[in-house]
This record gives sequence, C-alpha cells and structure tokens, in this order.
Amino acid sequence: MDVIGTVAAFLAVLVVLVLVHELGHFLVAKRAGITVQEFGIGFPPRIGSVMWRGTRYSLNWIPLGGFVRMLGEDGDVELRRLREQGLTSTEIDTAMAGAFNRKPLWIQLGVLLAGVVMNFILAAGLFAVALSLPIPIGHGPLTVISVQDSSPAEGRLAEGDVILGADGRTFERSADLTEYVAGRAGFLVDLSVQRGGDEVTVSLIPRSVTREERQRGIGPVGFSYEPDRLVEEPSTVEGPLDAVGRGTTAAATLAVQIPGGLAEAVGGLLGLNPNAGDAMGPIGIAQETGRVLEAPLVSQLLFMGVLSINLAVLNVLPFPPLDGGRIMVVLLESARRRRLPAEREALIYLTGFAVLLALVILISIQDIQRLVRGG
Repeated sequence: MDVIGTVAAFLAVLVVLVLVHELGHFLVAKRAGITVQEFGIGFPPRIGSVMWRGTRYSLNWIPLGGFVRMLGEDGDVELRRLREQGLTSTEIDTAMAGAFNRKPLWIQLGVLLAGVVMNFILAAGLFAVALSLPIPIGHGPLTVISVQDSSPAEGRLAEGDVILGADGRTFERSADLTEYVAGRAGFLVDLSVQRGGDEVTVSLIPRSVTREERQRGIGPVGFSYEPDRLVEEPSTVEGPLDAVGRGTTAAATLAVQIPGGLAEAVGGLLGLNPNAGDAMGPIGIAQETGRVLEAPLVSQLLFMGVLSINLAVLNVLPFPPLDGGRIMVVLLESARRRRLPAEREALIYLTGFAVLLALVILISIQDIQRLVRGG
C-alpha cells in the first residue's frame, strides 16, 4: 500500500476507535442529564456544525478522532463566567443544573469510564466476529524470509531456505512444525532444508522463550517465514454466545497483559530495560495498518480489536490527562470534600500532557529509526 493509502487507512481506523470511545462518554452523559455542549468529529478548526436538542454536532478539519465537551467538565470556569455576566444565584443554579461537576460522584465516574468500556466492548465484538470466520492457516513447507541476529538460526539458516520437516517428520500445517520445534527447546533438532536445489540437514538447538519474548517477536529458533500456501479452515466457534464468550475472554486476557508490556516498553525507551522490544508509536502503527489492510479480513478485525483494547487500557491508567487521571482527580476532590484550585488542576493536566507528548515524540523517533533501518 502506498504512503497516501497507508495514512488514510490509519486515520480512518483512528477516527473509528476514538469516536467509539467518545460515544461512550456522550451516551452516558446524556443519559445522566449532563449538558453536552458539543460532540465533535475531528478537531477544530470547524468545517460545519448543527444544533440538535441542546448539543452542537460538529465536523472538524483535523481528522484525529473526536471529542465531547460537557458543561462543568473544566471545573467552575463556566460558573465564573455566569457570575461575571451578573446572573443571580438562582439563575446560575438553573444554568448549571446539568454541569458534570455538580453530578454525584458515581455519575462522574460512570461518564469517565464509559469510553474505556466502549473500547473494550468493541474489541470483544471484533474478536468474536474474527473467531467466527474461517481462519487462514499456513500449510506446506516454510520459506525463510529473515533470520534474527544472535539466534539459534543465525549462521545455520539463510533467507530463501525452504524447511521441509524436522527430525525426519513432515508436517502439513505450518503451526504444527513450529510447535514441534518449540517443544524441543534445549535439544538438538535436525531440520530438512531445501537450499539451492539440494536437500540438506541443518542441526540446531532451539532456545526456551517466555511469553513476553514471544510477544516481542523472539522465537525459539529465530527466523520469520512464509508458508507454502494458506488454507481456510472452518472456525471452531459453536454459535453466537460461544463467539461472544471467546471474544470477551480474549479481550480481557489482552487487557491484563498490556500494562506489563507497556511498562517494559517505556523502561526500554528510557534506557532502564535494554532488553525490551521497541515501542510502537503513531508512525509504527500507521505502517502496520498499511500492512494489515493487505491481509485477510480476520487479521484486519483482530488488529482493530488489539488497537481498541490498547486504547481502553491506556485511557484507564491513572495519569493525567487520560480518563484514569481525571478519575483520580475526581476521587481526590471527593475525599477532600472540595475542588482543587482551578490553577492547580490545570497544572496537573498540563504536566501530564507534556509528559505524554514527550513519550510520543521519543517513540516516534524510534519509529523513524526503524523505518530508516528498513524495519
């Protein structure tokens, strides 16, 4: 896929995921009687808008998701503006009746968590649909397309080698061969390899790898491959309820794993964990989006599901200005029984935003370096 197509695809995926997130905030806020001032697709400057039932629905020029703007979301800024206009206390109370910050604690928490819940539901649904579809499974010999440095395969396998079997056995499904080799970690394995028209035997000892290492692309032997062909095998899902159950389980399992992987990636980014794999930022995700859109539908659904659950977990982290950080501020104000000074609250969000922006810049630099290396 060309650069323009890749960028367009990435923006389309980003808009869908962020709008689903913001739709969660919007629906729960409306249901709770909170005055939603604007629901925007994209970010200003504004292309056009329409008012309907007290909310402005806008379409904006910057296609990076969307936003929900609620009365009272930014503290008592609106309250001070009404006082400056000379309104009486009764008039102010009437105007601020639908303010976010005047609702009970449980409603505020529900609104803030709604976006995370919507992204989780979307991920579970995408996983459920993907698991219900026929699955393309690799069959036949494996063609080596790259070899990792400092791996058991280095110096023994080469790009273009075709692996026919192992220890005198052949395997119809590619996964069966790789699982057999992984199960022989620490023991000598003889691979039957076709190389330059000749069949040779390559002996190596697979290494043991952890789940985290597998997630970083480190395999028992250390090579990537393409199967001889893809064969669609029927799904093992037994009806819609089974699909929903499996999709939800997959989303929950991934959600539990993400914080540890995120901490490891950030540690590697800051030089605290040199063995960590590269984190992937907007540029890397855009590049991966272009690749996935050329893959089967199952892969596309799974990819969007993974992005959605990552967005959910990222937003629930207790770090301003993410939803989790805002939840922490709301809980702190509830415990203190008074609001934080507006200046202090603004400083908290500004500091958090600056740290997040710095991390995004560092990850983007890493993405660019990977692109330069041809990764």
